[in-house]
Amino acid sequence: MEGTSEAGRRDERFPRRYRLGGNRNYRYVYRRGKSYPSRNLVLIHLKSRDLKIGFSVSGKVGNAVTRNRIRRCLREDARKLRGEMKCGRYVFIARTSIVNAPHEAVTREMRKLLAKAKLLKDAPEQGE
Repeated sequence: MEGTSEAGRRDERFPRRYRLGGNRNYRYVYRRGKSYPSRNLVLIHLKSRDLKIGFSVSGKVGNAVTRNRIRRCLREDARKLRGEMKCGRYVFIARTSIVNAPHEAVTREMRKLLAKAKLLKDAPEQGE
């Protein structure tokens, strides 16, 4: 019984292979990547062969509980969009205004930001 719930939960996780990793990787993306700003988020993207995603929430945003809640929400949204995202290195930076924004609005904003940057896979192009 426990094995089935564990196997189901693994599919819901944000696997290590999709994480951007340490400080060195974040600095590299910040230096070389292209920035796409919006009201509550800033996306920095760098072309790469594999998909790596990182999240940055500054101490200015709030206390540790608030920052971790925001990071969990962003990670969940990215996990759901992961299959639609093109390969590359992504860093999502939360702005201070994200504290007052509802989760659904942040989810829509993340999708719009990726679409504006043309980083979502197009369904017709996959078949061609």
